Amino acid sequence: MTHLRRVSYRPQQLRRLLLAWMLGVSCVCLLNACTGVRRVVPAPLVFEEQSQKILAIAPLGTPKTEAIQKLTDAGISGEFASSPSIYYCDLWEQENGNRWHMNVALLFNEQGELYKTRPAQADVTWQSVEEVAESQQAAGQATEQVLE
Repeated sequence: MTHLRRVSYRPQQLRRLLLAWMLGVSCVCLLNACTGVRRVVPAPLVFEEQSQKILAIAPLGTPKTEAIQKLTDAGISGEFASSPSIYYCDLWEQENGNRWHMNVALLFNEQGELYKTRPAQADVTWQSVEEVAESQQAAGQATEQVLE
């Protein structure tokens, strides 16, 4: 069985330990402030607004390399996934230092020109079986009204 040994410090040693601890905490805080570490937050814009902003920077028909360069210059970063024809816009670094998580994928055609945007992530919601049945019934009633 091990026993804890009581350690006693002299007042001068305690001051040094406290000073070292305060210096360490200050350094961590200073580094955090200097590096400008900020949280990534969801963009305050819905997909359509995000898409409009991106298309204002790189309009439809813009060649791939030019579009990516324009977006990078505007603070928008992203990456190609498994396909070189889909570029996922991930983050938008704002002038005030805020970082927005984006939900826009850029689609490039065979000629390498931007031809469309779409949401990068699917909008997933959970519904119970009853909710699905109700929404299908409501859709059926709406279709019947249109046909009449």
